[in-house]
Amino acid sequence: MSEKSYHYVTMPINQVMNNIEQFIIPENRRAIEYLWNKNILTVQTNNYDNEDSWINIGKLSEENSRIFWNIANNSYLLGDDEPKIGLVGNGIGFRVPIVPGTMDTFEAFKPLIDVMKMQDVQKDGYMTIEEFYIKCTNCYSIVDNPNYHPLLRPKERDYPNAHSYSVAYDQYVESVLEPRHLLVFDSSKCVKDFDEYLKDAGLLGCFDSEEGKIFLNKRLYEGHMRYKKMIGKGKIKSI
Repeated sequence: MSEKSYHYVTMPINQVMNNIEQFIIPENRRAIEYLWNKNILTVQTNNYDNEDSWINIGKLSEENSRIFWNIANNSYLLGDDEPKIGLVGNGIGFRVPIVPGTMDTFEAFKPLIDVMKMQDVQKDGYMTIEEFYIKCTNCYSIVDNPNYHPLLRPKERDYPNAHSYSVAYDQYVESVLEPRHLLVFDSSKCVKDFDEYLKDAGLLGCFDSEEGKIFLNKRLYEGHMRYKKMIGKGKIKSI
């Protein structure tokens, strides 16, 4: 692979965090680390084929979401054709007018990231106990999904106007995307202690027993605990 090739689809955040040199171009790494230090996870970033530099981000707390969209909406109302905060590619995030590969982007991204508050790790950074058993062990059963009722694709000529057809089409899409079967936690299949399963998955030391959350890696767990300590509460309700 060429040293100027970072052609990856969206990768699992724990994999990116553990191998930032492989997945993130050098010029964006400091900015992305800065976001991670605020417990704001990233989804994707530019490579050398793009015309400018951008970072897609994951879930935001309610506070950060208000901050983010207030700035994004103001940029839109002011007629900013290429807002630095707002919609970026297929998601939300930050954009700066720096041609990839020409310079480190940290100083350009920093004032945009600085307006965001440190937040707790959101749902894209952890699993519940049941989710862990389903995703990381064999302690699950497969059951029929009671909500699986695929609809017939609607025909536009059968509806009086575009809006009613659009509503019907959205319902159709939602129905066909519903899985036929579901995986559910089955405690009868557990043959080890919980800690042993955590160790097998490489997640021992990533479990907050108080909140019942297993974080996707040690860094996310430590970020969560740092946030709890910062706000001085023993229990945090995730947003």
